[in-house]
Amino acid sequence: MTVVQPLHILTPLVPSPELSHRTGVNIWLKLENIQPSGSFKIRGLGHISQKAVQQHGDQAHLVCSSGGNAGLAVAYAGRKLGVKATIVVPTTTSEFMRKKIEAEGATVVVEGEAWDEADKRARAIIATDPHAVYMPPFDHPDVWKGNSTMIPEIKAQLGGIVPDAVVCSVGGGGLINGIILGLQEAGWNNVPVLALETNGANSFQQSFAAGQLVTLPKITSIATTLGAKTVSAKTFELSQVHPVVPHVVEDAEAVRACHQFLSDHRFLVEPSCGAALAAAYTPGLFVKTFPHLKKNSNIVMIVCGGSNINFEILEQFKNQFGVGSH
Repeated sequence: MTVVQPLHILTPLVPSPELSHRTGVNIWLKLENIQPSGSFKIRGLGHISQKAVQQHGDQAHLVCSSGGNAGLAVAYAGRKLGVKATIVVPTTTSEFMRKKIEAEGATVVVEGEAWDEADKRARAIIATDPHAVYMPPFDHPDVWKGNSTMIPEIKAQLGGIVPDAVVCSVGGGGLINGIILGLQEAGWNNVPVLALETNGANSFQQSFAAGQLVTLPKITSIATTLGAKTVSAKTFELSQVHPVVPHVVEDAEAVRACHQFLSDHRFLVEPSCGAALAAAYTPGLFVKTFPHLKKNSNIVMIVCGGSNINFEILEQFKNQFGVGSH
């Protein structure tokens, strides 16, 4: 039997002396930002793309609606697997990101102001092509299964240490779903997840507070790749059976975290990832959220990455929010 190699890579888990010093606990960084497509998205979307090609052969046409990073992952998967890819993005997706997707050989279609409108267009394209396969950006069991692969990696890399918490950003929920399912499979059912969103893209936090799924009227955050108006139903469901703590940061805090993380670790990540990193740059947040933490406690932060950033874009954000060098 042929073993199909995954499209994602095993990423490093590195200790962060800088963030450990800031927070008073041991901080470990899971560097998903160095995945081939620039973010963790290639785990889930690489997995589902491979399944589509196994089913449809080289005639497969991968179609994805995306704020950018999912689309870039599908475009990368299409190129690696030798099949056609069409990515539908909302108008909020930067020209910079569109060009990155096109550079992978995919066709880019621009539609609507938010992800859900782009998604309708993607489904319309699929209806006209018998070989087209819908690539769900976050809301599908195969995507969650692919994303869950980072947890056994983390377990092996920690070598017997059980983390006291995992920290991640939440957009549509594909990452946190994979993390929770991975934690459960690893026997880490009691390891809590601190789930970060930016204000204006906080559909999970609002749903969690309301006790039911809440749809935002529009996305007002600059963290456009967190921009799903409604988090996946599975995310809400998992948050009821696994310890999850939602937390919302302002756009300025996410941008400040990107700036400080670049200085501390020489990695440039987008504000959607900065939302999670902001947890470590917010004094006292970890101890306030998890009072049981001690000096030797271990927290794993998922550096989810994101390609929708460069120096120029970061400088624009810093100027917009008055973020300086401190």
